[in-house]
Amino acid sequence: MKRVLLSVLMLCMAMAAYAGEPPVSVSDARMRWLPGDLPMAGYFVITSHSKAPLRLVGAASPAFGDMMVHHSIEEAGVAHMVHVDGVDLNPRQTIEFAPGGYHLMLMDRTRDLHPGEEVPVTLRFGDGQTLVVRFRVTGVQSE
Repeated sequence: MKRVLLSVLMLCMAMAAYAGEPPVSVSDARMRWLPGDLPMAGYFVITSHSKAPLRLVGAASPAFGDMMVHHSIEEAGVAHMVHVDGVDLNPRQTIEFAPGGYHLMLMDRTRDLHPGEEVPVTLRFGDGQTLVVRFRVTGVQSE
């Protein structure tokens, strides 16, 4: 009987851990390297596998003191970036974070970074879930 109870408990714990993962996938995660303490930009492709809407509300990394979600827009022929509080993902939708569109602003580096290395970034969702993604540091010419 103890074995059965232990098995059921372990199964419940595994199901709870799986349920805590956001139903999304991320590909092509990269950050554009710039010298010194210049802000860098993070790009990726995010796909919802959920039947319900999701909202990406932010990101964090031990390699940066601050990260914000930005959107590049053009108004009256002038392009500029604006901070956004979140990006909504509809069920089964894919959104590309790329130059000229949505991107992460990566500010206040806490250490030197070099092209070729990988940096962990935690994406935060409106329902409290998180997803850790490894971003590859690329040179400017890689875009």
